Amino acid sequence: MLEELKGLLRGVARVAVITHRRADADALACAKILELVIKRLGVNVAAVVCPEGSPLGGCVEEVPKDVDLYVLADVASVSQIPPVCGRCVKIDHHVIGDEIPGIVVNRPSCTEVALMLAEEAGIDIPPDVAKLAVLGIYTDTGRLRRADGETFKRLAVLLNKIGSALGDVVGPEERGREIHVTMALLKGMKRLEVYKSSVGIICTSFVGVHEADLANLLQSVGCRVAIVASLKKDGVHLVFRSRDLNVAMLAASLGAGGGHREAAVTIIKERVSKSQLPSLLRKVVKTLFPDARPLV
Repeated sequence: MLEELKGLLRGVARVAVITHRRADADALACAKILELVIKRLGVNVAAVVCPEGSPLGGCVEEVPKDVDLYVLADVASVSQIPPVCGRCVKIDHHVIGDEIPGIVVNRPSCTEVALMLAEEAGIDIPPDVAKLAVLGIYTDTGRLRRADGETFKRLAVLLNKIGSALGDVVGPEERGREIHVTMALLKGMKRLEVYKSSVGIICTSFVGVHEADLANLLQSVGCRVAIVASLKKDGVHLVFRSRDLNVAMLAASLGAGGGHREAAVTIIKERVSKSQLPSLLRKVVKTLFPDARPLV
């Protein structure tokens, strides 16, 4: 992998590392580790960029223009970043997305892909980045539900590096988000629509934030497919979850986006109001599952 990255950086003197909009812990951790790796390879990193910011800080919002290459971290589709004028490569873990040159490894989190590169480069991850990496892995694996043996091996190394238990790292984040998530889940359940189809029960809803948490909840109570919408500046985001259907293919068929077999996101470039989201979701269900019938 490291040799592949060297090839992508050949002839490049200055890069910017860019995450998807509103970078979460996984995207930011991936970007911060990539920054270390790229610097180790002798290339200057102008900035780590989080378009529209990140609640975790540690990055800038403005994309620099005076670079030779943009390295996209945890970005499945260019629709997830502002327009850039220049060459792009990606380091990602989403198996379905835009055809952007780069390195894509099917891992539960993008942080793990960056850590694999750091291991090859012989980089000792500093404690502050290691702590962010723990949080990134924890959240992007669905609180470790999608973690495998390799994930836990890397997590153990990181926890030993920072000398903390997992609960000490993720506890403050969990407590800080608890009431906000609860409110989002309650609102989402009030807006729930349920369909019966040949593939099983399909559940849809919409919220302003914490779409993934709601989709995970719907999946946990037995929905074969969960689709949760939210309004963002760049359009309508649809979060998909399923344990056994390839929702990445479903998401990609609707618009710009992609993801994993069991978890994916797409962006529909439509200007709609919040009150129009239920009808948009009904249209999506009818498009993807023509035999779906609403349950009352």
